[in-house]
Amino acid sequence: MGLDLGLASVGLHSTLANEIDSRFCDTIRVNRPNLDLVEGDVSELSGDILRERRQFDGEVYMMVGGPPCQSFSSGGKRAALNDPRGNLIYEYFRLISEVSPRYFVLENVANLTTAALKHRPIAERPGKHWSLKQYDGKLNREIDGIKPLSEEEMSGSALKQIASDARSLGYHISFAIVDSADYGAPQHRLRFVMLGSRDNPPPMMPAASHGSSEVPFVTVRDAIWHLQESPGAHSAYTPPVKRFFDLVPEGGNWRSLPPELQEEAMGGSFNSGGGKTGFYRRLSWDRPSPTVTGRANRKGSALCHPLASRPISVRESAALQGFPEDWLFTGAMNTQYMQVGNAVPVQLGAAIGRAIIAHEQELSKNKGRQPNVEKMIEVAVARLRASARNKRVGKKAA
Repeated sequence: MGLDLGLASVGLHSTLANEIDSRFCDTIRVNRPNLDLVEGDVSELSGDILRERRQFDGEVYMMVGGPPCQSFSSGGKRAALNDPRGNLIYEYFRLISEVSPRYFVLENVANLTTAALKHRPIAERPGKHWSLKQYDGKLNREIDGIKPLSEEEMSGSALKQIASDARSLGYHISFAIVDSADYGAPQHRLRFVMLGSRDNPPPMMPAASHGSSEVPFVTVRDAIWHLQESPGAHSAYTPPVKRFFDLVPEGGNWRSLPPELQEEAMGGSFNSGGGKTGFYRRLSWDRPSPTVTGRANRKGSALCHPLASRPISVRESAALQGFPEDWLFTGAMNTQYMQVGNAVPVQLGAAIGRAIIAHEQELSKNKGRQPNVEKMIEVAVARLRASARNKRVGKKAA
């Protein structure tokens, strides 16, 4: 409900919601008892069912969705649209076509930008390289009898297909990779956002409002300093893991450990490749948090409190996501962490809402221009890769 809360903060209130997980539905009902909540599989819904549920046959102003994104996640197997979870994007598109709202919002992981339409395992690629970017050039040729990647197996092919299919529904679209910290969230969280307009050139995401000398980023200190005396429920590290966290300074990670302890702390992950910046990570008071995950208590996706050697609490995680302090999370603690980690930062939701509202105002002045899809893909990929480079630079500096 982070996205919903953000939209509501600028005047765009949800009237109907869908969620398949009964545990998450319990939280929604506790906080929004008057919201019409459809609990169940989105694939079993139709435009007629939604209209009947709302007892409404007029124009729907906007539909907003963030289909499950594990198939595009950097932490997953990158099965792309071969994965049924990836195909839930098309269930969302089906409902858009049946409801025909004036606007739609599609939110997803940033790695959607470089995902392939069809996934070929690394061991079956010529040259066996893990990065699809390498196949944009000379590497994509037959090597040792292994055929080159097809167009559908290339980086970015999934997004090209999704963009084409969105336009085939009769919508004008824009999309971008955005960082929630740019819009006032105390957290760096890259997301893919597509905005669709049925009748006119589409809205565009607004320019960053934070991160300059005039308006700096919102920090962890800004968000959770006041919770030190009463952080609320939180999980705990096992004694062997806590032993290493005790040696990590504010803003550090496993690379801050004494060299002779690093391999012991990392175990089998020590020689696994990649930056592994999330391992034994302790937050910095005076910077935005890294991406809040649903597993802040794991050593590999750690969000350790800046001072105490413990995972940040559910309430602290929620504050970094922008949830108000009176928002209640129900269920077991691990379920609460997952609910928080799955959410869109409230501040990013507000920025999306402002984009829609600004678009309406702009239409009263002129019709605007259609953005170029290829250019948007180029810009989105550049943003994603720049973020990856920044992480590598940060790793070396550590």
